[in-house]
Amino acid sequence: MVMPTPKISKMGYNPANFAHWIGTGPWTAGYSVYYAISFYDRTTQTESERSKWWGPKTDPKKLYGGFGLIRIPVDPTGQATSRRIWRKFEGEVEKMIHELPDNVTRKYQDDVL
Repeated sequence: MVMPTPKISKMGYNPANFAHWIGTGPWTAGYSVYYAISFYDRTTQTESERSKWWGPKTDPKKLYGGFGLIRIPVDPTGQATSRRIWRKFEGEVEKMIHELPDNVTRKYQDDVL
């Protein structure tokens, strides 16, 4: 059975949760960041198609970077044993920044530099 593609229409961020000040690592003034999610089954080593990119996002206060993501989608079929979080800055290559080790957790604090 093929895993579904994650739907990110309800994903969001907590405006009170940022991990870094502007100027730290990749969080430079004027940044635009995008996130995508994929489902992963460790048993079969199968990964779903990635979701559409969620974004672009930036801190409206222009002070912080590192979003606190909320409402991260879960696999409704229950096949996924984890979810992968992908990040891409405007004009840069995407990379996987974290793997949530379950199909339950709905939040993630992006603290990756």
